[in-house]
Amino acid sequence: MARKRAGKVPDWLRPKIQLQVHPQHWLAKARELKKAADLLFEKFEIERIKYDEEFEKDQDSTLPRPDDSVVNMLLGFAVENLLKGIYVSTLNNVDQIKDLSELNFPTRAHELELIANAVARKLPLEFSRDEIELLQALEHMILWYGRYPSARNIDDLIPADETGWFKKFMFNYPNDHFATLKLYDRLETILCNR
Repeated sequence: MARKRAGKVPDWLRPKIQLQVHPQHWLAKARELKKAADLLFEKFEIERIKYDEEFEKDQDSTLPRPDDSVVNMLLGFAVENLLKGIYVSTLNNVDQIKDLSELNFPTRAHELELIANAVARKLPLEFSRDEIELLQALEHMILWYGRYPSARNIDDLIPADETGWFKKFMFNYPNDHFATLKLYDRLETILCNR
C-alpha cells in the first residue's frame, strides 16, 4: 500500500529544493503580470472606445461601461512584485530561504505603501506623494476591487489611514493608469540595477 503524503516535504528532500525568492524571480513575475495587464488593457481600450461612441449616439444605451479594475489589479500585483524584489535585493542569503516568512517583509499581505516605506528606509529612494497615493489605490485593487464585486464592509470599501484620513482608493482613467506605468518602469529600472 502506498503511503499517503502528509503535506510536508520529507526532510531528505528539503536541502535539494530552493524557493524562487531571488530578486530576479520577483522581476520575472512582475514582467509576466504586466504583460497580462497590457493585453487586457488593449481589450479594455477597444471596449471603452465602443462604449464612448455608443454613449455619444444614445445616452440611454444599455451597453455596460467597461471595467478596468482587473487591469489595475494585475498592475498592482506587478508593482508589488517589483517592490518586494527591491526589498529582497537588500537582504543577505536569500538563496537559502526555505519559507517566505524568513524574508521578514514589513507587512502582511499586500500593503504596498508599507513595503514602499520599508524599501525607502533601506535604500536611498523616495516616493512622491502621488506615487504613495497610486500605491494606496493599487492596494485597494489588489485586496478586493479587482477581485470581488464588493468589499467585506464599509471600512474596506472606503479605506482610511490610522489618522482617519481617507486613502486614495479609486483610479482616474487615463491619468492614474499611465502614472502607474511610469511608477512600474521606475521600479523595474531600480530592480534591474540592483
